[in-house]
Amino acid sequence: MSEEGKAVTGDMNQGASQSDKEQAAIAKISFTMDKRCDLLFALFFVLLGVFVLITSRDIRAGSIADPITTKGMPTLASISLIVIGIALAAQQLLHWSEVPGHLVPEEGQEDEKGYPASWVRAFSTIFMSLVWLVLLHSLGFLIVTPLCLVVGAIFMGEREWGKIIAFSIIFGFSIWVIFCPLLGIKFPMGPLNPLAQSLGLAW
Repeated sequence: MSEEGKAVTGDMNQGASQSDKEQAAIAKISFTMDKRCDLLFALFFVLLGVFVLITSRDIRAGSIADPITTKGMPTLASISLIVIGIALAAQQLLHWSEVPGHLVPEEGQEDEKGYPASWVRAFSTIFMSLVWLVLLHSLGFLIVTPLCLVVGAIFMGEREWGKIIAFSIIFGFSIWVIFCPLLGIKFPMGPLNPLAQSLGLAW
């Protein structure tokens, strides 16, 4: 066979091989997500934001003046939900016709080998949030927040105690400084309440 014939044959084999690879890659894609559900979730966020925005109008002004006001956070949260929901819905509609049918490829990535996703981690975060809320008034923000962060980090699989403790204390104290001394929002201080009252940082 001539050199030219060999080159043509090689190009054909290479093209066929590339096509086989592309088909194999497509075959591995799992079309299991329903784009209609994604659109419904996006619209749900919009409706939830509208609901929160309407109901937050009835919130009474607090007895302690603060720059955010009692309606500030609900209003901010509702506007964020509305904007994010509209953006997600628009993204879904813009790409709706790219894949025929209602099913689309899965998003995200597979679990990291040796570190599978666990429902325990997700529910532990929710549980620690509830624990934080229940113990906030009795223990105070500066005590219960670092403790919950430490336990949450343990649930997440972190085992470097130095980093866990340092992060929990620094993060909790930083949040307190931002909202209490700087913005004037007074948090429950628990056993530290007498000291905080003497400094004008508690009720």
